[in-house]
Amino acid sequence: MASIKDVAKRAGCSATLVSRVINHQPGVSEEKRERIQAAINELGYTQNLLARSLVLKKTNTIGVVLDTLCDEYFFSLIEGIEARIDHYGYDVLFCSGRNSPRKKSNYINFFMKNRVDGIIIYGSKLDDMAFIEKLVNSGFPFALIENDVGTLNANNILLNNEYGSSLAVDHLFDCGCRNICYVAGEPTIQAAQRRRIGYVEAMKRHGVPESDLLILESGWTEEEGYETFRKYLKSRGKRALPDAFYFGSDQTAFGGMKALMEAGISVPDEVMLVGYDDDKPRHHDLPYLPLTTIRQPLEEMGRAAVDILMEDLNGSTSGKKKLMYYPSLVIRETTCRKQES
Repeated sequence: MASIKDVAKRAGCSATLVSRVINHQPGVSEEKRERIQAAINELGYTQNLLARSLVLKKTNTIGVVLDTLCDEYFFSLIEGIEARIDHYGYDVLFCSGRNSPRKKSNYINFFMKNRVDGIIIYGSKLDDMAFIEKLVNSGFPFALIENDVGTLNANNILLNNEYGSSLAVDHLFDCGCRNICYVAGEPTIQAAQRRRIGYVEAMKRHGVPESDLLILESGWTEEEGYETFRKYLKSRGKRALPDAFYFGSDQTAFGGMKALMEAGISVPDEVMLVGYDDDKPRHHDLPYLPLTTIRQPLEEMGRAAVDILMEDLNGSTSGKKKLMYYPSLVIRETTCRKQES
């Protein structure tokens, strides 16, 4: 592989002049610049970017750590991040943590070894706090999406999950529902905890005492939602169904919908459903009804994370930023206003 010295020898100039041409710096005559560029082309010289980044302590690259890269739900977030990073003239490296704090921590350690200039981390698993505290103490530039770390000095892009639950409950009350069951998600995820709190507070605001609330525990996958509902429908006997189910995630809602359909229960005539995330079912061959849901502005949140990280990289004196985003209600076919009798 050709080196700068090889290019300098071929062009008949110093290695310093070659370096100036490679890095688009002034101080080189047009004639010498053309001669050096011709030597570069003839020798097939390519820059050692890793060595250059070690010297300059800058890679013009941002590392992004997500729970997974394979889930269609994250595509709009990825698009927002990618487009905004491109706007700043940076490159991006995406990594999948596979829902493992250990894998996330490994990627972050790798990134911090002069591989990237800053890091964006999505997710709100409670187990992530250990490596987040390490990042804060290191002073390495980073931004979090969906993880409120309280008083820790970190850039935060947050979603008001409690507000989303309030939208869901208010909509169901507008539809005439009063007995609303919440299908809870993963207790180890901060977002799930906040959505649960939002449901409880919204129901209490509508005059329903906490002791009368019905909560089903479930995971956040379609399979877990299906199993939760299959067991629930089998155990309830002849007891009347709630007016509605509000789910902590759309995937759980799709599983619940499948179990209700198999049991011959009509949605929304007999029971209404609201999900959270504005996600799509993984099994497209099943006849799911379009789901009323709470939509997250993921693309906007991704862009904002890049912006505040870039401010950090450019030496902003305003300190770390915490920005709050609000979800919106999307009404589809699993809810409707009840006909007055």
